[in-house]
Amino acid sequence: MARNTGGREESFHTGVCGFPESADAARRLAAALGIPCHIAELHRFPDGESLVRLPEPVERAIVYRSLDRPNDKLVELTLAASVLRRQGATDLCLVAPYMAYMRQDAIFRPGEPVSQTVVGDWLGRCFDRFVCVEPHLHRTHRLDEVFVGRPSVALSGAAPIADHLRAAGVTPDTVIVGPDEESAPLVEAVAGPLGLTGIVGRKERRGDRDVTVALPPDAPIHGRPVVIVDDVISSGETIFSCARAARILGADELRVYGVHALFGEAVAGRFAAEGLEPPLSCDGVPHPTNALSLSGLIADAIRSLSAV
Repeated sequence: MARNTGGREESFHTGVCGFPESADAARRLAAALGIPCHIAELHRFPDGESLVRLPEPVERAIVYRSLDRPNDKLVELTLAASVLRRQGATDLCLVAPYMAYMRQDAIFRPGEPVSQTVVGDWLGRCFDRFVCVEPHLHRTHRLDEVFVGRPSVALSGAAPIADHLRAAGVTPDTVIVGPDEESAPLVEAVAGPLGLTGIVGRKERRGDRDVTVALPPDAPIHGRPVVIVDDVISSGETIFSCARAARILGADELRVYGVHALFGEAVAGRFAAEGLEPPLSCDGVPHPTNALSLSGLIADAIRSLSAV
């Protein structure tokens, strides 16, 4: 659409606003929506402060940024939202495929914050609607309980995984395995459409890198291919322990899919040491293992929120 300003027309439209580290994914989303994409310019001063420049005003902005390594990004998103509002944006939708600070949804020890509430209130003051993928909700059941009063959609990463398995010719005896009860919805959503058996383990976590996964001893795994699925792969310990448990039960071969890959080179090297191929991940968080596109899924969600 256009606005007449004293004899000249100033163009206002819906556009995707991305950031340099995820520019490719932002452009893929814009292409799926059929709208322009603008990439913000970032400058970091020697003292660590950020300066954000947005190249073009839009009336309705879809701001795309995954919140892995979130602290600088949260400040920069706040600055970007302020620029967009000042330039005349009337609707801001934040697409954060990975949403940070969701796991701390209660006070587990005295003196701790409820980080989910703090960040939800912070971002809810900046944006009008939200789209996230597997946002790591536990006791909070819906994303709009985090961003109170803001239309919000929490997407599952199951469909891209199931589509990839289908295209790869997954065999009907394949077993989909999740490491714990929190992965049960993902396991069901991958296994169900493919007509496969799904199994969920039990995880005991003693620390960030001290994890043990146990699978049911009667799980029908012996001699069958196993696909391990999880929402986040960071330290890798959950996946490695789950793979060992599956081998004890006689898994014939193992593959791993993760919705969000957050691990670095050291953990990547351990996959080979554990006898595993590199996992395949969705492209919400830029990573060398990205093989599954989320752009179509996110575009449909944005349309459902009437943001376009």
